[in-house]
Amino acid sequence: EEFELTENQDIVWEAVVNGKPVIDSDGLKKALGSIVHPCYYLDFETVQTAIPLYKDIAPYGQIPTQYSLHICSETGKVVEHKEYLADVDRDCRRELAKRLIRDCGSKGSIVVYSSFEKTVINGLIAVFPDLKKELGMIVRRLVDLYKIIRENYYDVGFRGSYSIKKVLPVLVPNMGYDNMEIDNGLDASAVFAFMSRGRYSREEVVRIREHLKVYCGLDTMAMVRLVDELREKV
Repeated sequence: EEFELTENQDIVWEAVVNGKPVIDSDGLKKALGSIVHPCYYLDFETVQTAIPLYKDIAPYGQIPTQYSLHICSETGKVVEHKEYLADVDRDCRRELAKRLIRDCGSKGSIVVYSSFEKTVINGLIAVFPDLKKELGMIVRRLVDLYKIIRENYYDVGFRGSYSIKKVLPVLVPNMGYDNMEIDNGLDASAVFAFMSRGRYSREEVVRIREHLKVYCGLDTMAMVRLVDELREKV
């Protein structure tokens, strides 16, 4: 009892001792209320290599190669899914950026999980300053679901982590990343780089591209379901 804990440790302690989630209902309700519809759920995949895959890119330069975008007219109601996966034989960053601007529309929240998507978009702005206005508008519409959960909800099942792969099976037990051909961002990055280097046959490339789409699509659909479940709880 007398051992001093940090604020986060105290939340974990409370959840373990009481055997139930620690929820700031008012904070969670307010945070979820900031999500404006139509709502777009966005996830990027990127690749970074020591030897650049394309011209005019620095070693370990972060190249966005893929995104998934689930669009909801209201909570839990998906009306459209858009996606983009780059051609491995060329630098597709500008094409990806312009497609993203088109797909994200002009209004509504864009829900992401962590600050990664903001970093990727700001990277595109640095490379394509003529797209700064449109991409900057996307950045201003971002809502970080990771931050919402971290500040307002903790369950023992998270086991001290707020990774979407830990949070999802606890809040949405019928969803998860088990038995997937590609089930994490590092593998997605690696196979894209290997494809660009000609490691796979044409048939394997077709199969791998489909697995990449499935993985990225699950990340955005997971956020849709998480927001749905969190709204139910408040």
